[in-house]
Amino acid sequence: MDLYPWVVFIHATTILLFFIAHGTSMAVAFALKRESDPARVRALLDLSRFSLGAPAWGLVLVGLATGILAGFLGGHWGRLWIWLSLVIFVAIGGAMTPMASLRLQPIRTAAGMGTSGPRPTEAQPEDPDEMRRLLTAWNPLPLAAMGLTGFVVILWLMLAKPF
Repeated sequence: MDLYPWVVFIHATTILLFFIAHGTSMAVAFALKRESDPARVRALLDLSRFSLGAPAWGLVLVGLATGILAGFLGGHWGRLWIWLSLVIFVAIGGAMTPMASLRLQPIRTAAGMGTSGPRPTEAQPEDPDEMRRLLTAWNPLPLAAMGLTGFVVILWLMLAKPF
């Protein structure tokens, strides 16, 4: 039995599921631009945090592991396209995460939310004026463009295997 097609299938499925979860977060990023009610902003930010929680990170890890395994099973590690795909994936993930969190965390704080993660903080009183100012300055388009462009380039590299 040839495992390669099954590993590629699992790889593609987990990445698709991750992008569905990520799409929820991206939809929230655009919806935030239209909100001014702190309660609605908190609800949207909670949805975004939930959609990118542990299950989404599990999907990324399974997708990465199966992509690496497919590279070995398919004998692709001697080709440039797989290395370039991996570098693009890591670079975009490494850039998008802080770009989003550094901009969204002050919005969370102004909306009266605490932080989660390694150093959680208590919720502060909401500051609707500061929240509106931050939301006006918030531009999710560069994040969306970076993520979508990276995905399309990696998908092309995986399908075309040009070099």
